[in-house]
Amino acid sequence: MNYSFRKKNKKVKYIIIHYTGMKNLKNAYSKLVNSKSNVSTHYLISRSGVIFNLLCPSFKAWHAGVSKWKNINNLNDHSIGIELENKGHEYGYTYFSNKQYSSLKKIILSLNRNFYIKDENIIFHSDVSPDRKKDPGEKFFIKRIKTDRFKYYQSYKANYSIDDMLKIYGFSKSYITQYREFCIIAIKRSMNYKIINSKIDSKFKSNFYNFLFE
Repeated sequence: MNYSFRKKNKKVKYIIIHYTGMKNLKNAYSKLVNSKSNVSTHYLISRSGVIFNLLCPSFKAWHAGVSKWKNINNLNDHSIGIELENKGHEYGYTYFSNKQYSSLKKIILSLNRNFYIKDENIIFHSDVSPDRKKDPGEKFFIKRIKTDRFKYYQSYKANYSIDDMLKIYGFSKSYITQYREFCIIAIKRSMNYKIINSKIDSKFKSNFYNFLFE
């Protein structure tokens, strides 16, 4: 399968959650272990909750692709990838199973013990590549794994602009400039909106603010 060695100065700080976006588990597994596919991941979780540890987290998997988050480029260097079996938006997107959430919590607990990854650093593929990716999407509920990504914001003000909040959320400055509409769409997926678009209105601003600070 595809992997690289992590450089000594590249510390693992993030967990990135994906969906497989393929028709079935067999196809997804075959692609993720195929050295010619140019993709790989550390963990794959089936809908029945079976965990496939495909690559030791000490190695770098090729799961995030072209990506940015905060001031970091190329998230593969700093992250562990977890794929959840789901047909995705192209083949018939569905809600994730209870067993997947249960298994995901187990993996994250184990990784936290070994890599000390903070809750706020459990992020989505659509966060780091909003112009290219939709996963895990609006049918994934991060509260099901009992993380609170934004609990560390102790002080805040009432008049943040949308761009301010996008930066607080974690998007890089260059992505906010180049892909602002895609960033808005990614936020709506993270907030489990049923209608996904780039429209910004007062209700969205209020929802986004509450999502970050309350």
